[in-house]
Amino acid sequence: MSDSVVLRRCPRCNLKLVDKTIECPLCHGVVETEDGDDIDRMNEIPESVTYPDVSEKMRLLRLFIRIVIFAAIVAMVTVCIVNYYTFSGVYWSLIVIAGLLYCIITLLYCVRVRRSMQRIIQVQMWLSMIFVVILDHLLGYKGWSFEYAIPITLVAIDVAMVVFMVLGIRGWQSYIMTEIVVFVVSIVLLILGIAHKVDGSTFTLITAVLTGFILLGTVMFGSKKITNEITRRFMI
Repeated sequence: MSDSVVLRRCPRCNLKLVDKTIECPLCHGVVETEDGDDIDRMNEIPESVTYPDVSEKMRLLRLFIRIVIFAAIVAMVTVCIVNYYTFSGVYWSLIVIAGLLYCIITLLYCVRVRRSMQRIIQVQMWLSMIFVVILDHLLGYKGWSFEYAIPITLVAIDVAMVVFMVLGIRGWQSYIMTEIVVFVVSIVLLILGIAHKVDGSTFTLITAVLTGFILLGTVMFGSKKITNEITRRFMI
């Protein structure tokens, strides 16, 4: 085989490769040359290397998912124990468990689906907030949905964005719009709390400050890609 570069392609992922790998780094299937010949049919089996280098990032992502699931299981057991020893006729632990399961399913779905992760996360964010507000009203409205549940949801989404950016799951610019939406919602929630339109707390202020710092950090450290994405989105 000549020393010239042979362009290879994964028929399943439609990923084009320019090195001497014999398997797709994403699905681990056999790659083909651009003219459709299997690598195994060539006279020389090239050295297998990973391209692009995604194995380490995927291992970190799987570790992160395991940590989240483990923390959720610990939280489920904890709230069951607390609910048992402080039982007053309300099985509120079932609500918490349902919410944690929903978060886990959402996380797994966002990671596995290759389409617009940003859109998926935003849709799940709005559905989660609507769900907790409705649930709060069904239970007699104690105000916990605006004081704690929605702020915790916003912080959790922003922290997840930071983890995805650090692990390199899509580019940093893929999450900037979600961070902007989260920050705006936290500011609106803070203003409504100050105006006594909804129940607010110190945690609401902390949420606005934290989401603001995360957004600022993303813009400052996200290089030219972030500013280009903001310019493209807002036509500035």
